[in-house]
Amino acid sequence: MIVPVLREQAHIAAALTWWEPHLAAFPGMSLTFVTTAREERERESLAVEISSCDRLSAADFPQIPAEVVAELDRVRPGEGKRVPVEAALRILSETPLTQQVVDALLATGDHPQVRHVTYLGAGRKAAQVNYAARGLPDGGYVAIYDIDSRPDRAALTAIRSVLSAGRPPIVQQHALHSLPLSASDGGAGGSSLQRRLVSGTALLQTVWTVRREIPYARRHQRFTCRSGIVAGLRAGLSQPVGHGLFLRHDVLADLDGLPETAVLDDVPTGVPLALLRIPTLSVPHLTEVPAARTVAEAIAQGRRWFCSYLDYPRMLRAAAHDGQGTPARRRLIGTIALYRGASWLAASPVTALAIGAAVAPRSGRGLRTTAITGLVLAAIAPVVMTATIRGRPLHPTVVARDSTDLLLAYLTRSIGPWLAVADALRGQHPTVADAPSPKTHHRGDTT
Repeated sequence: MIVPVLREQAHIAAALTWWEPHLAAFPGMSLTFVTTAREERERESLAVEISSCDRLSAADFPQIPAEVVAELDRVRPGEGKRVPVEAALRILSETPLTQQVVDALLATGDHPQVRHVTYLGAGRKAAQVNYAARGLPDGGYVAIYDIDSRPDRAALTAIRSVLSAGRPPIVQQHALHSLPLSASDGGAGGSSLQRRLVSGTALLQTVWTVRREIPYARRHQRFTCRSGIVAGLRAGLSQPVGHGLFLRHDVLADLDGLPETAVLDDVPTGVPLALLRIPTLSVPHLTEVPAARTVAEAIAQGRRWFCSYLDYPRMLRAAAHDGQGTPARRRLIGTIALYRGASWLAASPVTALAIGAAVAPRSGRGLRTTAITGLVLAAIAPVVMTATIRGRPLHPTVVARDSTDLLLAYLTRSIGPWLAVADALRGQHPTVADAPSPKTHHRGDTT
């Protein structure tokens, strides 16, 4: 198990507490925390950025804990003055690095199946995973989990059986996104509208997992090794997710590791998997991960995730350079990526238009019927169909509330992606290895 971490000081202890009983149950399993020297370098860059700001807020600096932002704001030398670089760096340095937190925890007690390595380069999460994987013995599987992933014993047992039986090249466990306790009890901040939006965002991500992620994975598994245009269309573009992703060690080596030139590590890996026709086995065991706890975090998350779609052209050009797949298959993969990205960008505008057509008095009967049908399929049907796995009763009041929350989330779904597009148009797409990571700070409760 490899858990790459960046600015995760508050969550290492909870993760270690969760994993150690599982490690004891599976003697052949190890856990590797991979910290990165980039965290310290980004601290210096943040100090310079903070010193250039006329105002400071947690929303403007999602990569810093909210209480640290408040402390930085308090040390201004005067009204309208900026925080000096030295003062900003001093305050940021008061928080220990994740590397230091991991070392301190592992220094207490006996942790024979846990190791800690620090990646010294400038790469992002993929580079951390590749660095840790190169230090592991040959054979077996490399599994990637996030710091907030909590796979249970039953899921790990089932996955181990699958790995042992057929030694598939790639295995994907899927996750449902749950609302953090701090958000559901009002910690998501102020207004009821924000809490509803946060709740809807968590539900929307779960709906996407059930409606899109799992079917994508299963179709890819079924059709990827078949020939022909129809089979290629059905196989589609693999979209692996970097929590619960198991890669056979030799397959990861053949891929030359996860792609390090993209912003994200997981989704771009789907390009070589699709072009090289490497099937991904989807296992029917779900785990929970906490969703974003504020609207700002949800938007920042979407902004970061959409970078994968902006990276697909570069990934396909690299694949052509390396001779992966045929030109026709690369064009097919590019078309599928374009369609999926465009669908995400259109989600909010189309939802707004559908609501307008449904309630506008001058809408024709056909248009109104079409709009209402679309809204029912988008916001009500998934709430009913996922009620059981979300542990929600099929009570009309609950269904109405969840459907409203989901509809609100659709209205904000495209904001992050459009911001990512705007970044790219301004030449600010985060592709430079030494640029600050777009990853936000984990402000939710991870237990």
